[in-house]
Amino acid sequence: MSLELAIGSAVGGLLAVALVVWRQPLFAFAQRSTLYIRNVRVEMRKVSWPSWDDLRKSTVVIIIIVFIVGAIIGIMDLIFSKLLIDWLGRAFSG
Repeated sequence: MSLELAIGSAVGGLLAVALVVWRQPLFAFAQRSTLYIRNVRVEMRKVSWPSWDDLRKSTVVIIIIVFIVGAIIGIMDLIFSKLLIDWLGRAFSG
C-alpha cells in the first residue's frame, strides 16, 4: 500500500508542477494582452477624428477617383485587347 501511495504522490506532485509551469506562460500572455488593450484604448483617445463634413467630402473625392481610374483601366483594356487580338491575330493567322 505504501508503494502505491508513493507513486500516487509522485504523480500528483509532477502534475502540480506541470500545471504551475504550464500556467505561467498563460498568465504572462494574459497580462501582456491586458496591457496591450489598455495601451490601445489610451492611444485611441488621442486620435483626432474627422468631422462628418470632412468625412463626406473625402468619401465623394475617393468615389470620383475610383470611377476615373476604372474608366482609364477600361479604356486601356479595350485598346490593348483590340491591339493584341485583332491586329496581332490577323498578322499571325495568315
